[in-house]
Amino acid sequence: MILNLEYILLVIALLFVLYFDTKKRTIHVILPVLIFCFSALINYTSSDLRLADIIYNIGFLLINIFGLILYFSLKAKKFVNPIDHLIGLGDILFFIAITPLFKLEIFIPFFIVGLLFSLLLYGTILLLKKIKTIPLAGYLALYLVINIVIQNVFNINLFV
Repeated sequence: MILNLEYILLVIALLFVLYFDTKKRTIHVILPVLIFCFSALINYTSSDLRLADIIYNIGFLLINIFGLILYFSLKAKKFVNPIDHLIGLGDILFFIAITPLFKLEIFIPFFIVGLLFSLLLYGTILLLKKIKTIPLAGYLALYLVINIVIQNVFNINLFV
């Protein structure tokens, strides 16, 4: 099977996220918006996905964000806002942008394995050159591109 136009556009946008997050350590707000639009189009044309899946996935992300806030606030014994100090706003926007692509039971393993992939990739690159922060959205974009290609070109679904 070959990639449909909406997947090709999504992959191009994801590759831009990879480039800008690894090179500039920032992504323009238009990229998550484009990714959300392409993801919503894929969701709309898919018979497996529903609008409710987006809401469930965003709820899962909110639980994780509140968990981060709670953890770091308890650790510091004062309120800590982890956004832009511990995790970038672009990373959160990226997670929201890809929520239409998954059912919750697929999104959770994608989220966990994607974070592990990012950590392993960061550790590998750290051996070659010194970088201080993890370009999380960029690495997750790469991970998603790999998943899209494997799923749509080779017809192998890694999470089912």
